[in-house]
Amino acid sequence: MEDQENFEESVGRGSSQESEQTDTIMELSSSSDASSDTSSHTDSEFSEDEVDESLASNILSEIQQGTYVCLVCISEIDSYSEVWSCSNCFRVYDLDCIKDWATRGSSKNTDRNTWKCPACSIEYKKIPQRFTCWCGKVSNPKPNSSNPFSCGNVCGKHYETCIHSCTVPCHPGKHPLCGAMGPVMKCECGKEERQLPCLVTPYGKSWKCGNPCDIAVCNLGHGCPIGKCHSGFCGPCKSKVEVKCYCGKNQTEIECSQRYPKECRSFGGEESWVGFTSCDEKTRVFYDCKIHYTDIACQPPMQQVEHCKFSPDYVKTCHCGKKEFTKSDRNKCTDPIPSCGAICGKKLACGCTCLLKCHEGECECFNVREAKCNCENYSFSVPCKFLQQGFRPKCTRKCPVLLSCRRHVHKEVCCPYEQVALRRERSKKKALRNRVRSSFDINEELMSIEPVHICTRTCNRLKPCGLHYCDAVCHSGPCGVCLESSNDDLVCNCGKTVIPAPVRCGTKIICNQQCVRPKPCGHQQEPHKCHGDDVQCPKCVAFVTKRCNCGKKEIKNVLCSQTNVSCGTTCNERKPCGHPCSRVCVRDCTEKGEHASPNNCQFPCRKYRKNCPHSCKMKCHYSKIGVSPQCDSVYCKEKIVITCECKRRSETVPCGSSLNTPSSIGAFLECDEICFKEQKMEELKKALNLNDSPDNNYESPYSDYVVNTYERQTNWCSRIESYMRDFVSVAQRDNENKDTISVQKSHNFPSMSQPQRKFIHDLASTYGLYSESQDAEPSRNVFIVMTRLTSLPKFTIAEDIEFRRKREQKASQELIDMEMNETFFNAIVIQDTFFGVTKDELEKAVETTCEYFDTCSMETSWIKESTYVVYNESLYKNMDLEKENQLFLFSKKLKTLLRERSLAFDCKLCLIDSEANYILRVDGEKQKKFEKKVENNDEQDKVSKNAFDILASEESF
Repeated sequence: MEDQENFEESVGRGSSQESEQTDTIMELSSSSDASSDTSSHTDSEFSEDEVDESLASNILSEIQQGTYVCLVCISEIDSYSEVWSCSNCFRVYDLDCIKDWATRGSSKNTDRNTWKCPACSIEYKKIPQRFTCWCGKVSNPKPNSSNPFSCGNVCGKHYETCIHSCTVPCHPGKHPLCGAMGPVMKCECGKEERQLPCLVTPYGKSWKCGNPCDIAVCNLGHGCPIGKCHSGFCGPCKSKVEVKCYCGKNQTEIECSQRYPKECRSFGGEESWVGFTSCDEKTRVFYDCKIHYTDIACQPPMQQVEHCKFSPDYVKTCHCGKKEFTKSDRNKCTDPIPSCGAICGKKLACGCTCLLKCHEGECECFNVREAKCNCENYSFSVPCKFLQQGFRPKCTRKCPVLLSCRRHVHKEVCCPYEQVALRRERSKKKALRNRVRSSFDINEELMSIEPVHICTRTCNRLKPCGLHYCDAVCHSGPCGVCLESSNDDLVCNCGKTVIPAPVRCGTKIICNQQCVRPKPCGHQQEPHKCHGDDVQCPKCVAFVTKRCNCGKKEIKNVLCSQTNVSCGTTCNERKPCGHPCSRVCVRDCTEKGEHASPNNCQFPCRKYRKNCPHSCKMKCHYSKIGVSPQCDSVYCKEKIVITCECKRRSETVPCGSSLNTPSSIGAFLECDEICFKEQKMEELKKALNLNDSPDNNYESPYSDYVVNTYERQTNWCSRIESYMRDFVSVAQRDNENKDTISVQKSHNFPSMSQPQRKFIHDLASTYGLYSESQDAEPSRNVFIVMTRLTSLPKFTIAEDIEFRRKREQKASQELIDMEMNETFFNAIVIQDTFFGVTKDELEKAVETTCEYFDTCSMETSWIKESTYVVYNESLYKNMDLEKENQLFLFSKKLKTLLRERSLAFDCKLCLIDSEANYILRVDGEKQKKFEKKVENNDEQDKVSKNAFDILASEESF
């Protein structure tokens, strides 16, 4: 029986046995059939049949008794029900129940459009719609209490492992094993025939008899190399025979099938033999010259001597074949073959030409070719021999292709599959863009991706449970559900809700009871549901009184849960960098005295640089890592204006000062040809005394603004002038004294108003100092810097004012002596201009009026605050009655236009001096007016001397 069991097991696996074992199996099988009535079978031989039969009988028995339970509706199934049976686990369900189950969302897989059996979870695509018998041949079978849901016909289901069909009547469960006899089968050599039971019949294979194979496979009568029953050809003869080689020097042993006979004869015909194979020895054969020779492999001996291949009869050209020789060049084979000296140029196997000069022997390629690297991104010049050996150049580019996980990048240097991957990615994007595909399945991508671009790392991402890491191969998309579980019950904090073990990892317990955790503050807990330890209780909302962070105040009505209580007090203590701490209500500032670190200070530096008077515009760099604490470590980018020495040219340039670079302040532009020309003209005028005015010998160094401001704010202006004169005097004296160690070349004035800054700017210009305003309002201030042209004026401001007053008195006395009443009016005075009106607007009005008269262009000149004079530069010195009448009509038209445009209230005829500096008389006024240009009237002298009230004119810098 053990032999029979082994036989059944081996044949059932489809394994082929030897012929001796087959005979034994046949005898045991026949003896088993003869003694089947007396033999006792073990429990394991037909245990599967018994299980299948018991399953079918149990199903039928329970249905007959009405006790079979449908797993979907948990109701009993009897012979009058309409049922459906699973083809995998053979569980029987009520047809309506399984329809409902298949359409539910919990049992469906929407991705694959399938549903699962409730018992075995096998997936189906088709939803059951028809009630059939067990074998499926009859629809809606009639109720049968003896054999429920059976049509009574033979099942007829074809077995997958044999050629027979199930012969049992229509039944539930698995089909019984085939009990029929198999077909008559010949052995592999075809000499014998046997018939076995279907279960042990080796379908697709054959069996071997015990007879040896007696077929002769060669002309020497050797037998089959296999020697036993087999299928197909016997194969070549494997017998060993001793044979002689072709050259006749050696005898060797080879396989019979490897014999290749050739008739051989020694040179001269003294000896002959049959050679069957080649040996490893070489034979040296001399040419007819008896000097040159060649070594040939084992072969039948040659019967005649070959002509020397170096003979002049054969070799008629040089090595490259370009030049032919004459008979006088070579007479015998031992004469050397001359070289022509030209490039060989023979076509090589690689497609190149030989670059060597005419040479002896085989050509060798020394060409250099352009070849792309493995990733095909770069081209290199490489030797052709390098390419012929199968090598390719390699660049240093790292492969940028994403691996299959879509997380990691390949990064292999010069990847040969980079272009393939990029083309694949482009085709995917094109398919999505053209709406050929809406998505790509992960498994489908893995089948088309290059093997080198498949990620083999471990995923190692945190799973949705938040406790364990994914140990699968790195993949795209989310990780799977954590399969870890705990053997302890999951209990909520209050203990009223329990999930019994086993508990899958990541399971969240939901308890609807009130949370019972006590608050640390002691207040009553707010109503909320019980929760896990990873969720905090709601913050306490009770109002209490707390001391602020800095400890200076107590704040009322503060939430109990609020930890940051601020009183809003800003710390103004100075940090080491000089800036305020600026932290708001911090305990460290008051209790520990620890203020904000200067490393993180965000204030502007604003310290004055050492090599220029500008302030540092960088952020605080007192102790910043990687930044020098010296302000002059970077170039100063402040814009400054530099001029030439005559001040005709000007240009805006950056200051440019640094640790090793001086500032551009004090530098001058070079005067151009126009500057030199104007200087020569001024010198010529002075030399020839061409100025008509006797006062032109004196030129006031101070601007009218400086003089007017000095008259109004004498005390303040005197202090500024005194300091500036001392500053320049000391600097000039120190420059002359070479023993002086340091010279103060700049000075920063304190913050002041815009009119005061303008006074300093104009005064600095008189002294030849460079001046500039910096910082924003209200901290805007002025600094001055010594230059090469800095010098002290000859007169002070007070002396200049006194000289001006004397000159005005002299001019007034001269004007009084003139017969002004008999003189014609030569100009038009525009009085009481409205606030905000500019000179440009008045000039446009004058130009518009000129269009109505045949008058040449008129000049407009400012006299004082709201008074302007309009005159013709070529006619005002030579007036007559006709010209005065035309000027009167012009004034009437101009007056109308000024009022329409709301520019001025009135304009009248007037008389001005020859220099157009004074208004001598105004039409309609009895009293003569001597008004100096840019000079203030008496009412302006009474203005308050407050520094903030002077001159509302805008700053000119």
